[in-house]
Amino acid sequence: MPEPDEPFEVVESVTSEGYTELVYANRPKNLTELLKRTVEKYGDREAFIDLNTRLNYRQADSLISNVASNLYHDLTIEKGDRVALMLRNGVEFAVSLFALARIGAITVPLNNALKGEELAFQIKDCGASLLIADPEFHDVIAEAISGVESLKNVFFTGNEIPDGRSAFSELLKQNGYPPVSITVDEDDTAVLLYTSGTTGRPKGALLSHKGIIASAMNSVWLCGLRAGQDRMLVVAPLFHITGLAMNLCAAVHSGIPVIFMKRFKTEEALKIIEDEKITAMFAVPTVLWLMFNAPDYEQYDMSTLRVMASGGSASPEDLLKCCALKLPGAQLLPGYGLTEANGMTHSTNSLEEALSKPGSSGRALPVIKTKIVDGSGREVPPGEPGELLVKGCQVMKGYWNNPEATRATIVDRWLHTGDIGSITEEGDIYVLDRLKDMIIRGGENIYSLEVENVLYRNPRILEAAVVGVPDSVFGEQVKAVIVLRPGEHSTQEEIQEFCERYLARYKVPKYVEFRDTLPRNPAGKIIKDSLI
Repeated sequence: MPEPDEPFEVVESVTSEGYTELVYANRPKNLTELLKRTVEKYGDREAFIDLNTRLNYRQADSLISNVASNLYHDLTIEKGDRVALMLRNGVEFAVSLFALARIGAITVPLNNALKGEELAFQIKDCGASLLIADPEFHDVIAEAISGVESLKNVFFTGNEIPDGRSAFSELLKQNGYPPVSITVDEDDTAVLLYTSGTTGRPKGALLSHKGIIASAMNSVWLCGLRAGQDRMLVVAPLFHITGLAMNLCAAVHSGIPVIFMKRFKTEEALKIIEDEKITAMFAVPTVLWLMFNAPDYEQYDMSTLRVMASGGSASPEDLLKCCALKLPGAQLLPGYGLTEANGMTHSTNSLEEALSKPGSSGRALPVIKTKIVDGSGREVPPGEPGELLVKGCQVMKGYWNNPEATRATIVDRWLHTGDIGSITEEGDIYVLDRLKDMIIRGGENIYSLEVENVLYRNPRILEAAVVGVPDSVFGEQVKAVIVLRPGEHSTQEEIQEFCERYLARYKVPKYVEFRDTLPRNPAGKIIKDSLI
């Protein structure tokens, strides 16, 4: 992997609360400084690119300055105010994020799939002062914002502005205001990002400038991103931390172009990689599977793509081998992370390492500390399972207006991830399951992820999810819900026989159900409750 343009020295720093943590020595202190450094060095190089717009960094900075001034002077958006974005991936999202950071306001990215009560809850809960949205979301927004007293206005992108609403293009204009100069500390909140809420109401994670920048710098360090050489394709939604911090902010830190896809479409992604000579992208395994298995894959020139990071779900060994076969010389780096820690906290360093350690999510990234604890909070020996805890400057400040959840999740500065894992003597972590997903069959603990990883070895299987279902004798039995690859056929008996090659008999699914798709929530996570 090539070295980044600047050294990534890790040092100890004393926080405003008086404790020490690991940070990057040469880090920008906020998102405005992050962009400013890049504009000064690479102002004439390409920055933000989507279907309709191509901007260099100096042009992008000029638009960001206009939006910041107009928000501050005309709409009195101030430091600490929350501004919600319901935008597809594109230039408007990037400009809005950095403009809000410039005035110290807090960006609240809204999942584009939200509707009705889900959307209304997040807009009301954060007390949004303003909403910036794409016109396709007008109807769902109109329903959701009814009765939201904090909301001053709604701005829509595009040329067709709904009656009674304002045009985002007005914010882009130069109105002669003086530049906005607001003091923003690196511990100030930059983004309020709601978790998916699979276990109840979503919780808003308060993500600081420091945490987002640390995540971005981790991506730059891990992938060796370099100005003048790399080009980043963003397929991950910018309302997820992967798209926002690990893609967009990492690219800005490196001074490389960001090419946005509004929606992921397999053939379109392959064409963009060829036409734009993409070198780097971050994606969930499903996206990579869809690309590698596209009928016309061989017709596209993918030779420029050199590095891909993967998270969000397990990267099966089959996918790693497929990458090695179809993109020889490229690196696929499986890792582990979560919203509350600003994205990736652990990663493998090469495809070869990932293949040599099947199921591993790699080691802690430079500014992260890790430990595995039992139910009493005691650290367990290497190799033994327990809850995975992480600590460092990437960890969120807490949950918005939810001190009880914050206290339960962050204890002595350690973030309780809710994931069961183990760690080797060398520091490699293996994520075994979510705590709530563990199946207990006749007193034996079964980690559903372990069974899912075996299922993914089957070349006929595209996606798989494993859950526990009630049983009058054993308490729970193992059930697998499977999506087969197009054109493939299988039976319950064949799947069970396959699993018996790799698993103890009590772990083999007693029930196998075949479906066309797996149910997912708006954040893309599988809704396991609906599989029982």
